[in-house]
Amino acid sequence: MIVHLDADHHVAVEAFVYRPLLKEQGLHNTGICGFVADESNCPGIGAAAKLEITDGENNVLIYRRGAGGDLIQQKFLRLETQLFRSFALDEEMLHRFQMSYRAIELLPEETTRSIFAMPFTNSIYASGRIFWRVWEPLLHDRGFKMGILLRDPFEEMAERLLILKWASTPEASSSANSLMPMLQTCTGAVRDLDLSDAAALEALLSRPSDELRTLLYNPLVYQLAAPNAFDPPPSPAVAAALDSLAEIDAVGLRDDPDSFLALVGAVLDLPRTFAPISLGSSKTVAGFANILREMGSARGLIEQDLEVYAEARRVLTPASVETV
Repeated sequence: MIVHLDADHHVAVEAFVYRPLLKEQGLHNTGICGFVADESNCPGIGAAAKLEITDGENNVLIYRRGAGGDLIQQKFLRLETQLFRSFALDEEMLHRFQMSYRAIELLPEETTRSIFAMPFTNSIYASGRIFWRVWEPLLHDRGFKMGILLRDPFEEMAERLLILKWASTPEASSSANSLMPMLQTCTGAVRDLDLSDAAALEALLSRPSDELRTLLYNPLVYQLAAPNAFDPPPSPAVAAALDSLAEIDAVGLRDDPDSFLALVGAVLDLPRTFAPISLGSSKTVAGFANILREMGSARGLIEQDLEVYAEARRVLTPASVETV
């Protein structure tokens, strides 16, 4: 582990405490994974106001010294739905909690479980593209409030295809696939495809490979309603997804993030408001989404997502008032 005493003072501490239960349950090869950090191996740890302890291998936060009344004393999960994550929302939230995590879908299951079950603090924030039905029982049991920001499904499909095309190019860094593992099996499908060729794109979306279909087929409905990563949602899937949304404390639309943050503030009973933010899509994404709207094959892949989004938008968008 790495003990961060301040911005310029970091101390590495090797694990030396034997945890037999972890070895017995197959969670660690040797069981030697516990540690003690004190003045003997980390001089100054007692007085370090901004103390942080992270895992030396994956940089996951293990402990952060709290800042008293300045922190939100509640647990909140933001369910991420986008392949390209909403970092602006995370940046607005991370510093407000003692323990904070993003992109938890990239963590091992046991690490995620440990984060949700953390015993020593009630100030926890997490975000990630996880399957709701897998984690919902634990989240409710541990007292988490939940939020989700919904995006126009055509914009999400457009962005996924553009990211996939970028990841298939030689210029893309190797980190692209490590950050988004699901891209690894799909890049070949678009490597030689010209996304501006409507006929070729229509053909691809009409007969997608199994891997590409997994990436594009109603991702919101699957994330909300599927019992796990391998089985489809129960039928009717749209109703199951809407039932899941009804259980989430704060539901908002991506084109109105300020209303979403205001709702999050109300859910968490915060005395102060969040700063205004913008999550507008790029012109490239918006333009490509408009092209996909005219393609029957594209609509067929996200038909269920479109139904869920339309119903959510109907509920969340105030009805227009006629003036006399």
